[in-house]
Amino acid sequence: MAVYDLTIIGGGSAGLVLAVAGARLGKKTALVEKHRIGGDCLWTGCVPSKALLKAAKVANSLQNAEKYGITVPETTPDWQRVMAYVRGTQHTIEEEHDNPERFREMGIDVIFGDGHFESSDTFVVEDTENGQTRTLKSKKFVVSTGSRPVAPPISGLESCDYLDSETVWELEKFPERLLVVGAGPIGVELGQAFHRLGADVTIAQRSGRVLTKEDADVSEQLLRYLREEGIAIRLNTNIAQVAQSQDGINVQFDDSGNGTVEQTFDKILIAAGRAPNVEGLGLDKIGVQIGSRGIEVNNRLQTSVRNIYAAGDVIGHYLFTHVAAFQAQLLLRNIFFPLSKTINYAVVPWTTFCDPEVARCGLTEAEARERYGDVDVFTLDQNDVDRAVAEGETHGFSKVIASRWTGKILGVHLVGTNAGEVIHEYILAMQQGIPLRKLSGMIHVYPTFSSSVWRVAGKWFSESTLIQTLRKLLP
Repeated sequence: MAVYDLTIIGGGSAGLVLAVAGARLGKKTALVEKHRIGGDCLWTGCVPSKALLKAAKVANSLQNAEKYGITVPETTPDWQRVMAYVRGTQHTIEEEHDNPERFREMGIDVIFGDGHFESSDTFVVEDTENGQTRTLKSKKFVVSTGSRPVAPPISGLESCDYLDSETVWELEKFPERLLVVGAGPIGVELGQAFHRLGADVTIAQRSGRVLTKEDADVSEQLLRYLREEGIAIRLNTNIAQVAQSQDGINVQFDDSGNGTVEQTFDKILIAAGRAPNVEGLGLDKIGVQIGSRGIEVNNRLQTSVRNIYAAGDVIGHYLFTHVAAFQAQLLLRNIFFPLSKTINYAVVPWTTFCDPEVARCGLTEAEARERYGDVDVFTLDQNDVDRAVAEGETHGFSKVIASRWTGKILGVHLVGTNAGEVIHEYILAMQQGIPLRKLSGMIHVYPTFSSSVWRVAGKWFSESTLIQTLRKLLP
């Protein structure tokens, strides 16, 4: 029986950060992973989707090269070669960053296999590499087993060999007609990518908006861009049933106010939610509380069992790789050092990597008004960003919500090329309490996309409530 200071269940973002930190601190550390090191991000999420989006953007650029005065021969994307590129990026990252031997060389005991808790300090693993049962005793445990896609209850769906964000990467034949169920980040990203690679794409959404967690102005603008690009989007739509036929998959839509409509597709891609991976771990047997979103933790990421912690998708708070890593950093302090610290989700950014990108941090305008009452809202169209004009990438805008008198940034919403990069200056400002007026005094390189930050910040001196009030008071 092996005895450890720290045992981590799940080799995704949070698990890897903790395992490396534990080893560097000289703690005896075990990392148990069911399948492959790297988690969803490397194998079915961030990495393959961004590689696919890059291929799709290249295809779109070639199709629109005439805009820049360049004539190119007609090109047709080769799905097999596109997927070879995607898998190549995964292989590179695996070899350079997520190779199990790299972690073993650090002193981490990497174990592959299914496992379960026998007690609060004992985890039993069926080691698939060595074909033996291993019993791990540990002072502390962290559960970071991630999440998985789930399908909505659609009649006939199980008989149609549908795709989801995990199985889509195993797709051998490119679908000419694709239905995407769900208009969240995964649905929008993959739907646009398949459209640009040549598929006839329809996105079906139960609600009346795409990207429902974003600011209303962002959702409205992106919907317009996607439709202008040629993607069919059905809002306020329920799928009554689906059925496999010789011609494909027949889908019956129940459109709000328009009755029933039928359409045939080659494939259905489900992007309508995720569920935490808690089954089979024996958590209920040892008293770990599990709620509707996943493992319940306190503000120190500690479960109802004192020596067991949890992080990442499995706890249901912000299902992002970067948030899992952020949680792992907090856990590192709380597990190994005195004076524990509470988690603070006040500044959590994210980006949807469609084209144009959508980046957000903080409150929407509606949320800010509900919490603070009157606020200042500053907007800048991407047409006013010279670099965007020079590159012909003028879709989008910046929208910043700030407190009326001090210019404290309450929320940032960016739509545009490189929005996911530009937003980091705002993130730093929000994290450190830097108001808009100070951002306007920072020198920005010209011409860059991030000069939009300077332009928006400068609006505080002409449009803010404080400045307008002072103008009225002063002679």
